[in-house]
Amino acid sequence: QATERMSILDVSRVKQFSDSERIIKQGDKADCFYIVESGEVKIMMRSKTNTDQADAAEVETARCSRGQHFGELALVTDKPRAASAYAVGDVKCLVIDAQTFERLLGSCKEIMKSNVTQYEEQLVALFGSSIDLR
Repeated sequence: QATERMSILDVSRVKQFSDSERIIKQGDKADCFYIVESGEVKIMMRSKTNTDQADAAEVETARCSRGQHFGELALVTDKPRAASAYAVGDVKCLVIDAQTFERLLGSCKEIMKSNVTQYEEQLVALFGSSIDLR
């Protein structure tokens, strides 16, 4: 694990975010992947029917803390971002661009695609219907 971490540090850049700052926006094209170094990130999602409404309420679907990652779903599925992410307090993330993510992931991308079904099941539980993640 130390070797994997070292190679990730070699190919990533550090980015800091302030409390409540939006890190990624639902619907945007994915250009990178994030690993939380410090702080906490909340993942928020609008329902499919409300994604275009600026005032539509977002629902918190997850929280990520040190060592956890987010932003991979859109890179794996080649779809727009399925959720937004916001800093909770001061946050520091390692950021890996899409090309480097693909190179590091290699053959594991197909394994990650199989997790899309699990994500969709979670969305049905939250919203009563699925957003097409494929």
